[in-house]
Amino acid sequence: MNLLATLTQVMPVFGIAGTFLVILAYDRKNLVERVKSKGIETEGTVVEMRRNPGSLFGAAAGEGEAPVVDFTTNWGTHRHYSTNYMPAYPYKVGQKVRLWYSFYKSRRDVALETDVPGIMPAGLFRWGIFFCLLGYPFLLKKLLLLGNF
Repeated sequence: MNLLATLTQVMPVFGIAGTFLVILAYDRKNLVERVKSKGIETEGTVVEMRRNPGSLFGAAAGEGEAPVVDFTTNWGTHRHYSTNYMPAYPYKVGQKVRLWYSFYKSRRDVALETDVPGIMPAGLFRWGIFFCLLGYPFLLKKLLLLGNF
């Protein structure tokens, strides 16, 4: 089997996957601001402060706490589990907090005043750029060969 022929066939998929990751990173980075600008503002109550469970594969618990907030909409009462863990969170149990929500079909986005996008968008962006750099030369070569330019 010819390795170069196999690479020419497979590598364009990395370019397409990289494009998808860059778009997803952009969407995740702007999610909090989008919910705050287009969502419905309401007030909720902090019912619990959850400790950071730590990394997925680590044994030690992480630092910080995040609030669990109950809030009411036209469709009933909902509970939001924030994943924005901070060492010194400004909220206490029983405190009223402002939040924004946007419910569309099965997608339910909620943002507190202090929410930030986190580190996931940056990681997705880096991997997306890496995959694009890896796959686009092969994708362009394949497109040029198809078009006979």
